[in-house]
Amino acid sequence: MNEEQHKMIYDCVVNGKIGEATTIGETLKAAGIDSRDVGEVLIEAMNNVGHRYREREIALPQLILATQSFKKMLVPYVGSTVFGSGVVVIGVVQNDIHDIGKNLVVGMLQVYGYKVHDLGKDVPLDKFAEQAKATGANIVGAGTLLTATMSELETIIKKLEAAGIRDKVRFAVGGAPITTTFAKRIGADGYAGDAILAVEMAGQLMKGDQAYLSASVSGTH
Repeated sequence: MNEEQHKMIYDCVVNGKIGEATTIGETLKAAGIDSRDVGEVLIEAMNNVGHRYREREIALPQLILATQSFKKMLVPYVGSTVFGSGVVVIGVVQNDIHDIGKNLVVGMLQVYGYKVHDLGKDVPLDKFAEQAKATGANIVGAGTLLTATMSELETIIKKLEAAGIRDKVRFAVGGAPITTTFAKRIGADGYAGDAILAVEMAGQLMKGDQAYLSASVSGTH
């Protein structure tokens, strides 16, 4: 990949150029640029966007535009393995319709080659275990933005146990009100404070480790 192609990818994401994203992806694929190289620049760009959003240098609409551009550029590469492999089932718990953070995590995981089954938002709790069992998922991820539905995360663990697959999957949680302390207390294997850290967390979980990564201080246990 040359400097011009690198800049084209980076600027498209950072500046949220949705209309150009898929075309750029097609152009890069036609030029023989490997999905890994594209993924590395996309991660670099989203790291920048994520940092600027956390520092309140950009607003939510800009974050959404960047995320959508990021995902559209990957359309021509769908099906290719980028960095790793693994099957992830993910969704926002029942009675919560806030899915921007979840959508970011889905996009990031797809860049890294994970096969993601996105259940969406307001997901009935039984669905997490059902889909995990049907797909042979390695990781089940659930999140919420509401304190009122935090208890649903622990219920999902019980659903996984009832389905007889708790020992076969790693369970991860996320969302604004969630903390490392809460994740450990309910028995979750992982927690990530943002979409960037979610990729690192997933890698640790795929190794069989636990991972609790906050947006300010990251670490594993």
